[in-house]
Formats: sequence, structure tokens, C-alpha cells
Amino acid sequence: MHDITLKYFHAVAKTGSLSAASDELHVAVSAISRQITQLEEHLQVNLFERKPRGMALTPAGDILYTYSLRSALELSNVVTEMKGLNSVQQQTITLACPEGLAWDFVPYVTALFHQQHPQVIFSLRVVDSGKASQLVKEGAVDAALTFSLQPEQGVEVALQVHSPVCALLSARHPLALRNQLSVHDLTGFPLAFSDSGTTLNYLFELACHIEGVKIVPAMTTNAMGAIYTYTKENPHAIALCSDMAVKRRAQHDGLVLLPMREPSLAQRSIQLQVMSHRRQPDLVTQFILFLTRMLQQQSGSNG
Repeated sequence: MHDITLKYFHAVAKTGSLSAASDELHVAVSAISRQITQLEEHLQVNLFERKPRGMALTPAGDILYTYSLRSALELSNVVTEMKGLNSVQQQTITLACPEGLAWDFVPYVTALFHQQHPQVIFSLRVVDSGKASQLVKEGAVDAALTFSLQPEQGVEVALQVHSPVCALLSARHPLALRNQLSVHDLTGFPLAFSDSGTTLNYLFELACHIEGVKIVPAMTTNAMGAIYTYTKENPHAIALCSDMAVKRRAQHDGLVLLPMREPSLAQRSIQLQVMSHRRQPDLVTQFILFLTRMLQQQSGSNG
């Protein structure tokens, strides 16, 4: 397979159309189309589904796209190693995670790692879980933390740990001495949690539907810090969040975390995702091992 053919294929897969790939590569549409057709004939498989408004990868095409992404990254790593181990690229670790984990847990872990490796430069993308997985697949980040997603082709779950949705409340709250709470217990109290579109919001709505409970939250936001401060300052408030997202802070601020009784809220997990079969730079490998230990430690302390 020639490099130019793979380059054209990659551009069409990334942009979703021949015309967009043409604009990106400054190559005629007909030339790109011809290369794609020849590649499909050579492999004897359809790589794209031709649609009126673009080109969508077939399952076979998705496999080749993942391969092309991984190959480009590994070639870049090899070139960087040849030029010198002390380059900025070799010292940079790129990560992605949802806002809840970016609020405290991920900065805490990266700060600890930085003490051991002061040369490292971290780049953190704060996105939803689905986008974090996509960034891993594309090679835009070295690793991602996501909430309970089925990974895509080319994405590997390096670790999965239990991280249930919990109720966060003041130690002075009337329900603070309970062993666990149900969605029925939340009625009558100001409730704060994440915006619609998040896994937490979906699971909470599912639990309420199953239990026949209707709850209108007092606050929804995409900022974990706002949820936390609202709950900390209002002794009657309850927040729903990942235990791992707030556990360290809660212990210092006089807040308690109580498990939720509903199975849909109790069974959520955090996944550490990396690109399948990718050869990572040594520093990235060291950090992923460190992050794995921290996740296992935090998850193990839940019980």
C-alpha cells in the first residue's frame, strides 16, 4: 500500500467527503476518488459507503482508518526519538476526561506524577466521555478517562474500576447519618447535578423513571466546581456525582458521600482508555501505570 494512497484514504475518512479531502490536500477530487477506488479493488473490500452528502466508513474502512492513525503516530514517535530524547514532544503527555474528573482527581494525579518527573508537560482536554474516546481513537490524546462507555474500534480499555454515582451532602444534612439513599429520599431537598447529555444525568433519569419519581433539580450545570460549592454552602442541598470526583475534597470540607440504592446508579464505572496496539513513548507508559495504580487505590478505598 503506497503512502500517497493511505494519505488520501486518511483525508477522506477524517473529513467525510471527497471535496473536503480535496480542499485539505489541494488535490483534484478525481485523483483522490481514483486512488480510493484502486485501494478498494486491491483490498477487495468496500472502505466507504457512498452517500449523497459524503462518504462514511464501513466497518472494514474503520479498521484501516484506525491502522493509519496508529501508524502515523508511531512514525512520529520514531522520528522524535531519532532527533533526540529530550524534545518537548517526548516530554508531553496528552489526556482527555469529563469535567467531573478534571475538577480534582486528574489534576491531583498529574501533580503527584510531576513531582517524580519534573520534565513532563501535561495537556488536558476536558470533554464528554464520547468525545474523549474519539480523541483516543484519533491519536489526539495519549489516554482518556471515561464513564462506562463501550469503546470504539481501535480503542482499548486498559483498566475499568467501579465508581458509582453517590449523593454528596453536608454532614449537618438531615439524611447525613443514613447508610444509603434512594431517589425517593431526594424529594423535598434542593438537588444539584450535571446537565443533560452526561452519563450521570441519563442514569438518574432512568432510575427516577423506574421508581416512578419526578424530581426537578434546583441546579444543573456542566461545572463540577459549581455543584460542589452549592452543596457545601447549602446544608439542605444534595448533589449527585462520581465518588472519585469529589472524595478527596469532601473529606476536608465536612461533606459526606452516601451510596445510592438504585442499581443503575450503583454500577457505573470509570474506564482508562488508550489506542489499541499503540507503542507509547516511555514517559507516557510510566504515567499510565501510575494512573492505573491511583485508580485502583481510589476505587479500592470506596468500600
